[in-house]
Amino acid sequence: MDEQTKRISDQAADYLAGRQVETVAQCRAREAWLAEDARHRTAYDEMQQLWDHAGHLRDDAELRAFTTRGRAALRRSRWSKGLLLAAAAIAILVTSAWVVLRLSTAATPVRYATVVGQRQTEVLADGSQVTLNTDSIIEVRFSRGRRDVDLQRGEAQFDVAHDASRPFVVHTGMGTVTALGTRFDVRRYAGDEAVITLLRGSVAVKQGDEQRTLRPNEQARLSDHGGITVRWIDPAQVDAWVDGWLRFSDASLGEVVAEANRYSSRKLRLADPQLAGLRLHGNFHVGDTASIAAAAELLLPVRVEKQGNDIVLSPVKKK
Repeated sequence: MDEQTKRISDQAADYLAGRQVETVAQCRAREAWLAEDARHRTAYDEMQQLWDHAGHLRDDAELRAFTTRGRAALRRSRWSKGLLLAAAAIAILVTSAWVVLRLSTAATPVRYATVVGQRQTEVLADGSQVTLNTDSIIEVRFSRGRRDVDLQRGEAQFDVAHDASRPFVVHTGMGTVTALGTRFDVRRYAGDEAVITLLRGSVAVKQGDEQRTLRPNEQARLSDHGGITVRWIDPAQVDAWVDGWLRFSDASLGEVVAEANRYSSRKLRLADPQLAGLRLHGNFHVGDTASIAAAAELLLPVRVEKQGNDIVLSPVKKK
């Protein structure tokens, strides 16, 4: 193999290995490289075929027997058609093993992140879709036998492509969520809690030695002090953020303020902690803290004032 052909083969292997976790930009770079030269496409297609067949070639009894006969023929040093075929078979096995090793170790984690107020949807290499909520970070690592996602901060919703041979596992810091084909939401809190909400299908939630299987519209809360607790929830309350909404049904004002502040640099503040217990109902666009403050002033005994970039909610003074 000449140097140029080797470089093309190496690049084809790198692109094929990275395809499992490539970003949109990396995908475009791969497609541009393939279109650049017919030899690139040929090398890539050949590498793909070797990858597809490598696993069963290594376990093929007839081929193993054939290569054994081939080695004996090589020792006799007598060239023949059978010898050439055996040598070719050995070459296939060696090349296949090289491809398997290279592709199984070359993939590196891919990181996705959003800033405050941003939502972002990505299609992963296996066809799964993930939507990141505000101020969130995930790291994705796919291998031949497993799909791992580390939710490092924030919240993400997953619509998982079914692949029984490769479990899809989300790591939350508190435990793991395992699915084969389903849709679920995972939120990691700054403290020692994580919340998993199942919207479709089935997932196994695990923390230490404890494991629970969720049904649609069930939510599991994982914490260091409480283990796994499960409750039924209204899914519309959980995934409204995907469409840009915050929906509150008889929620405490403290909860409303905390949730609204995740999406905006303009924060809501409670001047009196006792206001946190007031209840509020309503639907609001994410990031629109001014509308939430206006609704609170209209429906609750609070008054609104601006202090710098913040909006402060104070108790209505008694006359």
